[in-house]
Amino acid sequence: MDKRKAFEKPIGFRDLLPAVTAKKRFIENKLQDLFHQWGYLEMKTPTLEYDETVGAASKIPGAKMFKLLDRSGNPLVLRPDMTSPIARVVSSILKDQEMPIRLSYHSNVFRAQENEAGRIAEFFQSGIELIGEGTPDADAEILALAVEALKLLRVGSFRLVVGHTGYLNGILEEWVEDQAIRDILKTYLSDKNMVGYRDKVKEVVSSEKGVKALLSILELQGDITKLEEGLEQTESTSARNSIDDLKKIWRLLKLYNAQENVTFDLTLVPHLEYYTGMVFEGTAENTGFPICGGGRYDTLLKTFNNPQQEIGFALKINRILDISQLTPLTEKIIKVVYDLERQEEALAYAIQLRKQSAARIETLRIDDKSPSDLPSDEDKEVIWFVREGQNKNE
Repeated sequence: MDKRKAFEKPIGFRDLLPAVTAKKRFIENKLQDLFHQWGYLEMKTPTLEYDETVGAASKIPGAKMFKLLDRSGNPLVLRPDMTSPIARVVSSILKDQEMPIRLSYHSNVFRAQENEAGRIAEFFQSGIELIGEGTPDADAEILALAVEALKLLRVGSFRLVVGHTGYLNGILEEWVEDQAIRDILKTYLSDKNMVGYRDKVKEVVSSEKGVKALLSILELQGDITKLEEGLEQTESTSARNSIDDLKKIWRLLKLYNAQENVTFDLTLVPHLEYYTGMVFEGTAENTGFPICGGGRYDTLLKTFNNPQQEIGFALKINRILDISQLTPLTEKIIKVVYDLERQEEALAYAIQLRKQSAARIETLRIDDKSPSDLPSDEDKEVIWFVREGQNKNE
């Protein structure tokens, strides 16, 4: 290895120093308490999965996965998401468990990146999965819990932007016959390239009514009234049924008192292909990137020969760490300083203190140094066991 790289990390990875690690652990513990209250039990999956199962199910492009071979030559991947591994578990180990199943997780996932500054390759996620229920009640529960989680994390002003894959797919199919062209239009919407979208619609749609309908959906972003406007733009059964689903979800969100943090965007395009119904992204005023996302993926489990429906969301902990005002409680720190002469007495004292106190207990042997040579510990209570034969705190 080049000596210059001896202290470098692989591209896209970062070290978490103690203060950040403590905040991350504190956030995860708070979230798990919340998830548990709602009935979601924590589970873990392996960091490595088989490429032909979880890798294929994840829908992450192969170029963005870290791949390797085990000793038998089987292709493996560092898990690129958590939804696919959980789908594997539900379809195997938990296949006979009574539905619905509620699961939660706090894990790292991996996406290979090019040599671009600021692009991370290891993501920390906390999330939930609700398996075996396809009702609007399940959709509303997921959204309401996401609202509660973001409130708990104190990320400032935030909103969940909700869409539905059935609406966008339905209205595009109504006016654009070619699937490849529909995919291009969705890519423009996903990239927020509205100029490209408008130009492409005018290029490929010959009907004036169709052009008007497909351009009008760019205005379908806002409160519940946008759903009624969406109905006026389409005769597609799929699109109209999707609006009906969103209305039912909205009514349930009002029962949860979660509607104030929810808006609609009928052009919302999820970044993963396995979504099949309601989808959403969470945004906050202190960051330009989504801090959570999720939705319904009712066909994902079929990859594992499981007919059950599934919905969930993931919180992007890397981004939340930067904006969350939630901080660990200040802990009491006691430092036991001793020299060789009083070593036995000092260590016995520290051992006993750890049994009796919730404080953090540190020890320091000073030998040839005098107490005056030591740096100041203003944030710590210092207990002295030094050769003068007395505890200076007594």
